[in-house]
Amino acid sequence: MQRTCPRAATLVALALVAGCSRTTRAAQPAAIRLADEFESGRIAGTLPDAEPGEPIVWRFDGPPPEPIVDDDAEAGAEEADQGATGEDEGEAPDAEPELDLTATYGFEAFLDVEDLAVTDGLLVGRTGPIPVLRVAVEAEDSDDILHSIRVRMRVSAGAKLSLLLLEDEELDRERTLGRLRRRNFWMLSADIEPGDELRTVTVDLSHVPSEDIEDIRHLLLQPTDAEGATFAIEEIRFVSRREHLASIPSGIAWQGLAEVYRETLVLRAPETFTQETVLPSEPWLDLAIGTIEPQPATFRVTARRAGSDEVATLLQRTVTTPNRWEKVPLDLAAFADGRVELVFAIESAVPGTIGYFGTPVVRNSAGEPEGAGRTEAGVPRGVILILADTLRRDHLPMYGYERDTAPTLARLASEGALFLDNISQGTWTKTSVPSILTSLYPTSNGIVSARDRLPMSVTTLAEVFQEAGYATFATSSVFFTGKLSNLHQGLDVLHERSSVSDLDHSPSKTARTFVDRLTEWLEERRGGPFFAFLHVFDPHDPFEPYAPYSKMWSDPGAKEAHEAAVDKINEWQREHDEQVRDTPKEAHIVAAGVSKEEFVARELDWYDESIRAMDTEIARLLERLESLGLADDTLIAFISDHGEEFLEHGRHFHGKTTYGDMTNVPLILWGPRWVPPGTVVEETVQSLDLMPTLIEIAGLRVPKLAQGRSLMPLVTGRGTWSPRPAISERRRPDFDRVPDEDDRESFAIVEGGYRLVHNFTRPEGMPEYELYDHVADPINLVDLAAEQPQVVADLAAKLEVWRKWAEASRIEGGGEAPLLTAAELEVLDALGYGGGD
Repeated sequence: MQRTCPRAATLVALALVAGCSRTTRAAQPAAIRLADEFESGRIAGTLPDAEPGEPIVWRFDGPPPEPIVDDDAEAGAEEADQGATGEDEGEAPDAEPELDLTATYGFEAFLDVEDLAVTDGLLVGRTGPIPVLRVAVEAEDSDDILHSIRVRMRVSAGAKLSLLLLEDEELDRERTLGRLRRRNFWMLSADIEPGDELRTVTVDLSHVPSEDIEDIRHLLLQPTDAEGATFAIEEIRFVSRREHLASIPSGIAWQGLAEVYRETLVLRAPETFTQETVLPSEPWLDLAIGTIEPQPATFRVTARRAGSDEVATLLQRTVTTPNRWEKVPLDLAAFADGRVELVFAIESAVPGTIGYFGTPVVRNSAGEPEGAGRTEAGVPRGVILILADTLRRDHLPMYGYERDTAPTLARLASEGALFLDNISQGTWTKTSVPSILTSLYPTSNGIVSARDRLPMSVTTLAEVFQEAGYATFATSSVFFTGKLSNLHQGLDVLHERSSVSDLDHSPSKTARTFVDRLTEWLEERRGGPFFAFLHVFDPHDPFEPYAPYSKMWSDPGAKEAHEAAVDKINEWQREHDEQVRDTPKEAHIVAAGVSKEEFVARELDWYDESIRAMDTEIARLLERLESLGLADDTLIAFISDHGEEFLEHGRHFHGKTTYGDMTNVPLILWGPRWVPPGTVVEETVQSLDLMPTLIEIAGLRVPKLAQGRSLMPLVTGRGTWSPRPAISERRRPDFDRVPDEDDRESFAIVEGGYRLVHNFTRPEGMPEYELYDHVADPINLVDLAAEQPQVVADLAAKLEVWRKWAEASRIEGGGEAPLLTAAELEVLDALGYGGGD
């Protein structure tokens, strides 16, 4: 172990200061979550179910509809005919008759569907390689969001049904068809079971950004993923949020308004919910209210002490603006240290009006986290995990970068612990962030591709803190880090990326907005413990920052020059039927006649400027912690999920390889009472080690399934630390239908100063194994595999044992994991993975 830190006396001094500065509190819970006690409460005043509004449904058993001539379908027919006859682009084709979709009730065989017809009340057809149906959606009058789509159907073969919703007024057929053929970009899907019986398949949209029904213009449906199958569809139904809520009892649910989500008590006027609980010494009710309905709704909360007839009205608030949260914290001091009956009520002139009571939690300003073990320095009142997306550590000054891109982070590193060699387990956000927040490798937590979701049995970092009584908060700068991946588990409040309106400067620069929201939330905490996950996106492309940072290092004419270069490259890409991207491959840049050196230089200037802009917002957060009196009582961790490639290996972007430019990411710990200032850790560590570290500092219990280890022995010099390899994974995403010519799936292992890359699926001509000097060649440009065959063999054997262990540890239903031999278990134990415990 290589490490530098102050002498142990510093730790003793810190502990003494902490002991003098913190008032001893009685052992009281920090929070009483009414959602956890919901079963003991009671709902009254429920009315008979009301009929939902007019549904959007397609059936095929009624009389034929009015004649349907679809302009988009007509254009598609002309384009298809022109291509089939081989006419030159400049020649005008003969006029085609309008495409009449009346016989198929408005449905078009958009791609690879044969014999489409309506027979005996069913829409039937036969599938080709990529079968897609399309229908126009007319729902401009709807004022609700889409909760799910139900399809009643049967298929002869296949495993998955997929859907796509498009908002384009005029469908760009060429672009859409090209995307379908090249990319499997279906983000909405459900499993299907082939057979002769009609079955109802439900595609749930509750885990993706909300879709306003009125904005939907086209529905694309892939009835099955099997070629040569037959299908028969009886009904397709859009289920609105209102229809869904009308179908379930009132109670606790995860609900959002304007894409800010809370664990919520849902009531329908004139319902009431009554809950008895024993209040602590300094109680207040953490609450937000809102409605999805346009009609006024009055929210009431009353309290009555046990044994008393006197009822106190704590809240009476009429809401007239739907789809927004109104925060209404309520003081419960008058009822402290006693049993109280709380009543929540919703009233409206329109029976059945829905009311949301968001995050109904009794907080205790005098409480301590439950289950927190005693530590010399005490436990932190607050824990903040800041994750900067797409941030390479070699662009930060504390890692030796020549530009002063992050003075605030550099200060945190000098005042805390800097980890010089932290390795990410994933190479893109979807796989990396869940690994950080669960302390599980992607292979083990099951999230390896775009549509994967975290098993509910997995414990997240937020859940550990929430169960201990911490208030929990998170921002998600891309939908991969929110409810799409089940990462809302354990959160009181989640701000999805779609909660932020279009930013004027760039869609990727979220730090300013989300720091504003976090600081506002911190101001409401009233002294109780809190955990916050701040996910910011500023280093991600588009790289160009906003003013005044846009001219720190870039030339005044950089924007115009870069836009001209991108236009030139995009034109070449279109001419050669390549995917059009503003972050192109090196080969495309060169082929288009653009200087790759100048192209990348402009990007790097912007990248560095965006980092500096983000750093300024982090400084603003620290300033607010100081003014709130929280700075000395808050633990802060800073990390990135993955890096970014700037043509080091011939391409841009991330998620394609397991080289160092993808996985060498920063890690900083800061906390005046827990982290000795000036600590520098040279040992190789992994991002999944962060979760156990934060939990240990907080004195809480690390989940049994966690695969990472606390880094505190490296930080404090106390306890034992056994080095073990760092592992990174890259699986081919499920949306890559046509892989790049150099696409590969790979694992990487870092140990003993080397990085071994195992390309276990790869194109012809690519080596199976690559070996790099991890210290001298951190970006991995010089392959040493031919010179060091024994090192390759040794690391390959260890990597294979790790792979089998990680697969055996997978937390998901179905399938049998491969067994490990006794010899492999011994190797596993030597690697530090517990031998199969």
